[in-house]
Amino acid sequence: MSQPTPGSTGATMVSDFEVEMEAFPGRGPRRINLKKAAPFGWTSAIMLGGIGLVDRAENTVLAGSLSALKEEFQISELLTGVLLSAPSIAALLLVVPAGKFADTRNRTWILSIVIGIWSLLSFGSALAPTFALFFLARLLLGTATPLTIPASASLAGDLYPTAVRSRAFAILRAMEYFGLPLGLVIGGVISDAYGWRAAFLVMGIPALILALAVRFVVREPKRGLADEISQLAEAANAQSTLPANSSAMASEAPSSTVSGPSNSSIVVDASAKPISLDKAAAFDPADPGVPINVEHAMDEDSGEPSMLGRIKQVLSIRTLRYIILGQMLLFAGFSGLFSTVTIYFERINDLGAKEATLLTGPVGSLGLILGSIIGSIIGDRVARKNPGGRVTIAASSLALSALCLVLFVITPGLLPKIVLFVFINAFNITALANIGASTSDVLPASKRGSGFGIAQFLITIGASTGALLVFAISQLVINTSFSGQETTEALKQGISFGIASLILPFSIGAVLIFAARKSFDRDASSALAEANTGQLAPSPQVF
Repeated sequence: MSQPTPGSTGATMVSDFEVEMEAFPGRGPRRINLKKAAPFGWTSAIMLGGIGLVDRAENTVLAGSLSALKEEFQISELLTGVLLSAPSIAALLLVVPAGKFADTRNRTWILSIVIGIWSLLSFGSALAPTFALFFLARLLLGTATPLTIPASASLAGDLYPTAVRSRAFAILRAMEYFGLPLGLVIGGVISDAYGWRAAFLVMGIPALILALAVRFVVREPKRGLADEISQLAEAANAQSTLPANSSAMASEAPSSTVSGPSNSSIVVDASAKPISLDKAAAFDPADPGVPINVEHAMDEDSGEPSMLGRIKQVLSIRTLRYIILGQMLLFAGFSGLFSTVTIYFERINDLGAKEATLLTGPVGSLGLILGSIIGSIIGDRVARKNPGGRVTIAASSLALSALCLVLFVITPGLLPKIVLFVFINAFNITALANIGASTSDVLPASKRGSGFGIAQFLITIGASTGALLVFAISQLVINTSFSGQETTEALKQGISFGIASLILPFSIGAVLIFAARKSFDRDASSALAEANTGQLAPSPQVF
């Protein structure tokens, strides 16, 4: 006979490992098998990863078409730099508001509408008769990433339980970064054969198809759905391991449960005092083990936290502060290396531009594939026993990436550098997959969009400074050691020191992520308990 599950929000047990609950608002109850690692399959993760892939490819198709664009519009070097950087600046203006939007609106509608507009802007780029209109289209396209990434990451956090989040975020991040070499190839090959306008027309087609697919394939889940499933699965597994005659003893034994009325959940642990979750709890940086109350600004009209209030709520989570700062530095190193390594191979190993491009694209992709597979498997296996182990994996991977970069710079010969470049990319994507899963673990379901939005804001800053750091250091070396003369030797030493400077953000990022491990368990428990408080966000609105 079916019976309500204790401490849950409307789930009903129908067998030892099956529950019936409303997973997708408005679609009625659904039976869920708790033995399945991903109860709703992997189609949504692949679809969400496809958004990142097309987004990154659309961004880098510009770099592949740059020569043809400069020739047609007769733009200067300075204006070329502005064209490449302006979309990122535009993205910074919307990334935090986009997080709040993802917390309060239907995320599948957000994605489908934004991607649909994004495809039209890509077509507009192809048809732009003047540089001014082309620039405007690119500027508007720059707002796509901050609007889509918080919504995509928030959806992944609600669709995939904690046991498989490394795998889900590995799919999202790996597919996203496959878009970098893909866009370069599309931009270069199609521009060379048919002109730069054809390249942007080609990029608009998959975006339009993707907008329709997301709308009709990806379903909007209940906020905190995966967190609730994680708890139910853990409880079912624990119950199944008890001896048949120990039910009475089990009821008296100390355990870790979530109980209490729907408006006041209390986490009870045998080794700790009850912790009330009626008020938001955060961590005092001086004493991570002691919760402190945080007052947040509220929007008078809606009663919901204001933009500033949401930022304060998210940043009150100590673990998240360290994770997103570490992730910002990871992206500074990752983006800086990926965008300058082609020039590095040209100068250091005397390769032609075409040879260097054809080398770095496939080699970088190989590293991403290996890292996404290995990182997700290791992360999810460790998380089954210790979810906080993902943080350690991410920090260790980033530290190993820094070590490989040291060897990459000092090791002579092309083949060893290729092997090390594979390892660097593999370690970076391993770190990113586990950082994404850990971020989702410590963010309450009602604030995941805002959390990923703030993270994306800092990621955008980090990603835009990596290449700048490399070339600034390179120019400094050329000016100080070679009197500003760009000789072959000067260019070689300059780019070598520039690439070597990326060791610093990788190393500091690893230290910051290691520091997040100390408070992870407590922050993750607080986030998971929200699934049982009955205080999740109301049903999302379309607009």
